[in-house]
Amino acid sequence: MSWLQSILESVRELVPADLAAVLELENEDTLRVLAAAGPLASARVEHLRVDLRIRPSLRAALAGNGPAVLDDAHLEHNEPDPYVEAVALPGDHSCLAAPLLAEGRLVGAMTLDVLRCGVFSSEELLRAIGAFARLAAMVIAEHRTAERLSRDLESLAAAAADLRPDGPTGAALVGRSRPWLETVERLRLVAPAPTSVLLLGETGSGKEQAARAVHQWSPRARRPFLAVNCSLLSREMAMAELFGHERGAFTGADRRRAGRFELADGGTLFLDEVAELPAEAQAMLLRVLQEGSFERLGGSATLHVDVRVIAATHRDLQDEVAAGRFRDDLFFRLGAFPVRLPPLRERPGDILLLAQHLLDRLRERLGMPGLALGEDAITILEGYGWPGNVRELGNVLERAAILAGGGTIGARHVELDRERGPERPRADEPIAFPEGYHLPPDLRPLEHAQATVILRTLRESGGRLAGRGGAAQRLGIPPSTLASTIKRLGLRDPRRSGPGAGDTPRPRHA
Repeated sequence: MSWLQSILESVRELVPADLAAVLELENEDTLRVLAAAGPLASARVEHLRVDLRIRPSLRAALAGNGPAVLDDAHLEHNEPDPYVEAVALPGDHSCLAAPLLAEGRLVGAMTLDVLRCGVFSSEELLRAIGAFARLAAMVIAEHRTAERLSRDLESLAAAAADLRPDGPTGAALVGRSRPWLETVERLRLVAPAPTSVLLLGETGSGKEQAARAVHQWSPRARRPFLAVNCSLLSREMAMAELFGHERGAFTGADRRRAGRFELADGGTLFLDEVAELPAEAQAMLLRVLQEGSFERLGGSATLHVDVRVIAATHRDLQDEVAAGRFRDDLFFRLGAFPVRLPPLRERPGDILLLAQHLLDRLRERLGMPGLALGEDAITILEGYGWPGNVRELGNVLERAAILAGGGTIGARHVELDRERGPERPRADEPIAFPEGYHLPPDLRPLEHAQATVILRTLRESGGRLAGRGGAAQRLGIPPSTLASTIKRLGLRDPRRSGPGAGDTPRPRHA
């Protein structure tokens, strides 16, 4: 968790702790180290578990609302130091523990150990450390929320046969970026209601998977979910497909056939590319949405159904209404609850997560258990614009898997349509960075991707780090955390200066 690492480095700018750590509360008796910094932060500290049952002083400190100075408390109660299994700390050193609270609930702890005595005597210093502890608590709480959502989505995918597709778009609900989680949360909110939903987004962004998720989260989950691609239907086909037909209704209609609305009674009907629906079918659709009734093509009997409609389009329906191609009353009826699915280029950090998920699918479907991603391939995937979104990512990976013979996918196996989707800025290309910033050439692949997202966001915010519309707000992180990450990645350009570098406010520590 890089944000926690950045917070600890910022804390060590306040106090030169020999060991600074953030721990998560696994259960009421156990803490687990999530991040550590300082000279004593060895590999043995990482993921160390601390038993609170034999450390009453630490447990008591975490029962408070702010940082508590422990120093020699563990010696007085004859209890082991929290890090005794990994670090040899002298008995007479400065020690502090701060509870990490999210909505009043303990989620972890921040500890600071300094080999000198009497370091934590200043109230002002304790207040500043408390502020960083609150930031760390927010990071852990958001991480838990993201994990919960991801687990729920995976459970959904495993539980519903329709969410275990053979094709590449099956990973559309996987993601932990803030824009995607906000979209998923919006889908969750509308799912229990009978309201019509209008999904807006580019081709390949996962609209059908989002519709299936809304159905699965709704009270209709045990009833049918049916999907129709309206762009494939002519006028006559649209009427027959949606509303059914009687025998003899048209040439070739040799028997009565139920339409999708009839078959989806009690469940959900997904109308993809609804903007392509012929005018006559639009009128009938409006009637069904308003009255819940219709007649089969060539028939006179009125049928009544209870169907929830989820529509989707990549077009601007307001433009279609203005051009006379789409009914305005139908637009308002369908658009009762619009949800925009962000394109893949607006989901920082999700590309690698999606790629790994898609590879899991490909290993099983193609019978390639040794399939893996090389670091040079990751760099290319993270740097591409993905105009075809998740669908394109899936196609590219399947092609690469075959070219790699089921082994490790390297850069040479990744074939991209660079004319349709230009690469995102790379360190070796001339790009318009915010004044005072640069992209160091020696970053590791994942650091390179993180740095590119930050620099692009800074450029979009006019070089502003904090404040309304600033890069920190756009990324959904505290300004102090963003500043620490910028420093850790070395994004400041020592050769350049300007408003973007010099006027960016330095985050306060308290």
